[in-house]
Amino acid sequence: MTKRSPKSRMRLLAFVPARSGSKSVPDKNVAPLHGVPLAAYSLWTARKSALFDETLLSTDSPAYLQALRPYGARQDYLRPAELAQDTSPTLPAVLHALDWLASRGEPEFDAVMILQPTAPFRTPQHVARAVSMLEQHPEATSVVGVRRLHDLHPARIKKLRDGLWLEDFGAPEPDGSRRQDLKPAAYVRNGTIYLSRTSTLRNQHSILGRRICGIEMPEANSINIDTPFDFLVAESALRYRPYRRNLSAFQELFEGREAR
Repeated sequence: MTKRSPKSRMRLLAFVPARSGSKSVPDKNVAPLHGVPLAAYSLWTARKSALFDETLLSTDSPAYLQALRPYGARQDYLRPAELAQDTSPTLPAVLHALDWLASRGEPEFDAVMILQPTAPFRTPQHVARAVSMLEQHPEATSVVGVRRLHDLHPARIKKLRDGLWLEDFGAPEPDGSRRQDLKPAAYVRNGTIYLSRTSTLRNQHSILGRRICGIEMPEANSINIDTPFDFLVAESALRYRPYRRNLSAFQELFEGREAR
């Protein structure tokens, strides 16, 4: 169990979903990024934050458990194969983990933070902000990481009618508009953080629920990895000087000083 900071009054579970069987990149969730298995970023961030009562790697692969043992993955839980298919949604896997922990005497958690390995660059500080946001807003059902859209603002989204005629998808885009002129600001989920109250998961059968807080994150921390090209982008981001401040937290991970 992770040593927990007294700052949070909630019982929190960090849930890292890392099933095997990736098609785009074989064994993507344990593929190396800057010499570190991809899922290790999420395990390290959860443990480094010191906010969670438990951190659980949810995988169907004993090999993944072994590979991630040095980064704090507990070794006694495997996700059932029927919950680890290509088409398997995340919610049933989260509920199974909650029930499994309860069967071993764990009191119910107040909230679960899903930390997807494919969005590795959220930091312990982002995790702490998300938890604080959920605590400060009891009406919120979840907190979700987002990034702002600039050139890809919805006003610039088009469609091709009859495969030929370019038309606005929604409201007309102002002619000659600059991205800073597009209002209101638009955001997209970046996949880094899904913090859900357990009541949202169990009672609303939803990860998001009906009242969602968004935590805005920089572009550097919002990188998603699904293809070999994405790995190249992420590797470059770690070396890119303008991103250094946003990604400097991971230097401790690279130096092998994991939070254990």
